Amino acid sequence: MVNTLFGFDYIFVLSYVQLALLSSLLGLYLRFLLNFINSEEWVKTFHHFSIFSLLPLTGFVITSAISDNIALSLGMVGALSIVRFRTPVKNPSELVVYFVLITIGIVLNVDPSKALSFVALITFISIVLEIYKYINNKFNLSIYDFNNKKYVLQLALSKEKPELINNKSFHHVSGNAGENHFIYRFQANSMEDLIDIKNSVKSDNISSYSLDETSL
Repeated sequence: MVNTLFGFDYIFVLSYVQLALLSSLLGLYLRFLLNFINSEEWVKTFHHFSIFSLLPLTGFVITSAISDNIALSLGMVGALSIVRFRTPVKNPSELVVYFVLITIGIVLNVDPSKALSFVALITFISIVLEIYKYINNKFNLSIYDFNNKKYVLQLALSKEKPELINNKSFHHVSGNAGENHFIYRFQANSMEDLIDIKNSVKSDNISSYSLDETSL
């Protein structure tokens, strides 16, 4: 029936479908690893859920289609060279993960055993890095600063909030009681901590606010 409609014979190859499905599963496993082991917040959106499942699959299908055709392989290299990120990648680790996902799809087509070994090695390295980071933070060794960026929150409030001074991220406050204008400044390694501070203040008390990232 497929031949009648589209002019080619469809051949269902179970091993091909199994490997294609495995590529998506390995991508989703990597998302699980980054989310629950390394606590990477940027992987939690549905947008990235689809990326982690489809990018390895895309790499697998492309390499399986061009693996036996040198001319097609060279043409594909030229076609892929025009691909650019239209949106700047703000997180360097995000770019690395994209390359890892593509590599999983490519290696899986060449040698599934090597692909599984590659994922196992990534798992091992991720766990070791988390242990290293925990020890570094626990004993304040300062061997390496994992938080080389600071986030600064500036809140302009119409009412004074003395309880904010007790926050561990509090940095400075200035204001004028007569004009009902107070500016609170906070600094932290985590943007989420500063967002929680901002959300703890009633919106009708906030005249304006800014949340900026600064490199140390």
